[in-house]
Amino acid sequence: MLTIEEYVARRKKEDKIDEFNVEERNENMRLCVNYVFEYFNNYLNITEAEEKTALKDEKLEKYRNNLRIMTLK
Repeated sequence: MLTIEEYVARRKKEDKIDEFNVEERNENMRLCVNYVFEYFNNYLNITEAEEKTALKDEKLEKYRNNLRIMTLK
């Protein structure tokens, strides 16, 4: 999982933003603010959903193992 700094840096690189271009300052600022919103609204939520899926998979595997043990007895 990326930190917010890594996420913004990656997005800036993907969009080829020249942060030192004074003429594009307002547009660059708008894009970077949008990256922060994307990070918190999309990127983190996806990761949270993936974590929940992993936890459910772990529980499911424990139940399967318990059932195997019970059927062998």
